[in-house]
Amino acid sequence: MLMQLDVERESFWRLDNSAVFTAAISSEAGPFVFRLSCELKDTVDADALGKALKKAARRFPYFFVTLRGGLFWHYFEPCFCEPVPEREHFMPCARRRGDRHKPLCRVYAYGRTISCEYHHSITDGTGGMIFLRALVIEYLAEKGVLPLDERSAIVDFVDLLIDPDPEEWEDSYRKYFKSESPYPDPAGKAWLIPGNRMKGGYRVTCATLSVQAVLATARAKKATLTEFVTAVYMLALQKVYRAERNGKGPRRGYPVTVQVPVNLRAMYPSKTMRNFFLFAAPSIDPRLGEWTLEEILERVHHQMKLGVTQKEFYRYLKRNVGGEFNPLGRGVPLPIKNLALRMFNRKLNIDLYTGSISNLGAVRMDDRAAPFIERFVFIPPSNLPTGVNVGIVSWDDRLFITVGSTVGSNIVEREFFSTLAGLGLEVAVETAARLG
Repeated sequence: MLMQLDVERESFWRLDNSAVFTAAISSEAGPFVFRLSCELKDTVDADALGKALKKAARRFPYFFVTLRGGLFWHYFEPCFCEPVPEREHFMPCARRRGDRHKPLCRVYAYGRTISCEYHHSITDGTGGMIFLRALVIEYLAEKGVLPLDERSAIVDFVDLLIDPDPEEWEDSYRKYFKSESPYPDPAGKAWLIPGNRMKGGYRVTCATLSVQAVLATARAKKATLTEFVTAVYMLALQKVYRAERNGKGPRRGYPVTVQVPVNLRAMYPSKTMRNFFLFAAPSIDPRLGEWTLEEILERVHHQMKLGVTQKEFYRYLKRNVGGEFNPLGRGVPLPIKNLALRMFNRKLNIDLYTGSISNLGAVRMDDRAAPFIERFVFIPPSNLPTGVNVGIVSWDDRLFITVGSTVGSNIVEREFFSTLAGLGLEVAVETAARLG
């Protein structure tokens, strides 16, 4: 039997370093909300899901919190209301509005699909997927089709049968921060996808491919799956770039730079369910001429290898975490901190990336649960400046590539998926308001 955490002892949680930033700059232009969904073979039983959610909320209390503003810092306060599955809303990954007592992790049910939306201040894709998998296991146990035992209760480094481990809510950024590390080299501006932005709108398009087919194509080119899909995405962006340069777009150009989140748990021994990632940023400059897929792949491969190392990430930890240890900054009132972080974001971050592509990898579940699951879907956060972001997840030899776009034209999706198809891959494309 899980015990409730001592409310007096855990009356609030500090934000991790990534959360400090997202809490300050979250807005209509960038809500920092992402969605993970599991589509089942049968219609979701709302009563069973409600019971499963109550159990999951007790096991993952650090997700069922609200964001509060103190004198100097934001903090998380536990929600004392009982979480319930909510009615599905029309627009995924929308900015959180309304009841300030609702948690930053929300669960929705629609038809055969269970969806979890997270504000990025509480977790990253890895933590979010662990929670969704745990919720599905609890749901199947409530339905009586899967026993909750020592085998099914283990979800990566989380055991559903025991109380939460304090390591699950540690700030691993602070733990591995090295004050003596130098700052990273400054990044230059990136080319941004042209076109009007749909304020308040978010178009979601999902392509389904064979994992084995994509892997075979990637390995033939001596690349990993992530490197291959990233390179194809950059090739598609280059086509859009060249079309803009040949049309009415601005004459001045910038490199095409893609933000690729990297799970730091693969480098550091961490069990945190909070944010613990940084970015690699492979880039090509179309002003040098037209890049072939092979040239882009080689560049992506080496830039990822050079950028994704412990020593390189120490430099980014220095830039991102160092401010929290600055005694001058700690004493600045929260409204001024928020203003400074927003100015920093406008000056240094908004124009740094053409888009992002995030691969959560293969979802693994107890093999007894697999017959009840159709697929998983990852819808990335919306962002007006970049316009288009990509989320990838795989299940049962199927690769699901989801493109979320705030750009009025769907030219990026068309070029991306047609480029994949042009490489001999079978691509089934679906666009739906309620996808995921």
